[in-house]
Amino acid sequence: MPFVAMSRRFGTVALTGLVALAGLVATIGIWLRGPSSYPHSAIFSQGPVGYSAHVVGQEDPARYVELIENAGATSLRTDVSWASVEPTQGRFNWLGPDEVVSQAASHHLSVLMVVDTSPAWASGASTLHGDWRWLPPRNPAAYGAFAAAVAARYGAGGAFWREHPHLPWYPPAGIELWNEENITMFWGNESPNPTAYAAMVKAAYASIKQANPRMTVLIGGLASAGGYDDVTCSGRKSAGHDHAAWNELNYLQALYSNGIHGYFDAVAWHSYNYWRGATATKMLAYNRCSAWSQMASTPVSARSLMDSHGDAGKRLWITETGAPTCVPNATYACVSPAQQADLVAAEVQQWKSFPWAGGFYWYDIRDDSGAVTDEESHFGTVSSANSPKPSYYAFQDAWRTSPEG
Repeated sequence: MPFVAMSRRFGTVALTGLVALAGLVATIGIWLRGPSSYPHSAIFSQGPVGYSAHVVGQEDPARYVELIENAGATSLRTDVSWASVEPTQGRFNWLGPDEVVSQAASHHLSVLMVVDTSPAWASGASTLHGDWRWLPPRNPAAYGAFAAAVAARYGAGGAFWREHPHLPWYPPAGIELWNEENITMFWGNESPNPTAYAAMVKAAYASIKQANPRMTVLIGGLASAGGYDDVTCSGRKSAGHDHAAWNELNYLQALYSNGIHGYFDAVAWHSYNYWRGATATKMLAYNRCSAWSQMASTPVSARSLMDSHGDAGKRLWITETGAPTCVPNATYACVSPAQQADLVAAEVQQWKSFPWAGGFYWYDIRDDSGAVTDEESHFGTVSSANSPKPSYYAFQDAWRTSPEG
């Protein structure tokens, strides 16, 4: 069966301001009622649902976030770039993430905050290095300190909420530690290093919990990369990794070998598995090199690894999944709008049936405005001209619930 393992890039966080007197009333009501009474509460018992999206750089950020809200989502996923917020050690510029959280809260959404990238002072990298932002820090404790600062600012009682008293209170859905750390693209173009990453997670988890004990902490979303012990999906057993990538199961196994047990609340997973013209049935069918199958169906799976290491009670979150739609004369791997909508419906239906399932985030909400021939430009459930695709309505059907729940 054809198989494509994809990774998606994240944007940095952007700005615009929003304060309304009515929000103060909503804030008080939410404090009294608690999260289960949030407006538009389409929360699965498993966790938040929404979009992994690029708020940064949008010419119409309020409209962009409104599209997410109107889809029936309860959350959006975006990154908090350490390199951007603390470019000079000890000096913080929170304007970007503040605006994203403001936009999200004003549209009744929580934010899953991906703490990623390193400032040059933390990594020791030259800014002339093309991928310098994605190089890991030399000192894991520095990463932990920044992650704790994020938790302290945006968690319950944090400075952000004190500075924005008129916003309804929507605390973070969680903090995700890095993004696709098992592939070179998000490891500074260097060979992924689970030992170094495990040290970052340990430092961050301890610091976050000290700053905000109730914050949910996720292992960074693992990219789909071949099969277990066969990163190139050649059919021959190997070490499970090469210079460019680690298979996600081999990587998770290596994290456990490096003592990761006890230092996370959930595992984030990126379950891309598509190819040109594939139907939803085929994309979700069993395949040992499919990230969807590797969650729980393959002989060694994310769930089997978690269970065998004492983490059976912890959840697996999908923080990115999706498939791009085709345009006329497209040469990239893609599916039709109808096939994308079918995938939405089938994935959500299966996800809701898994007892270990946590949050669910689709990539992404609106097509990027890049080259029309670029596959990265077509993952949205809405076109770049704000025209909904069938998948947008499929999510509305899948996510919306009655006020009675």
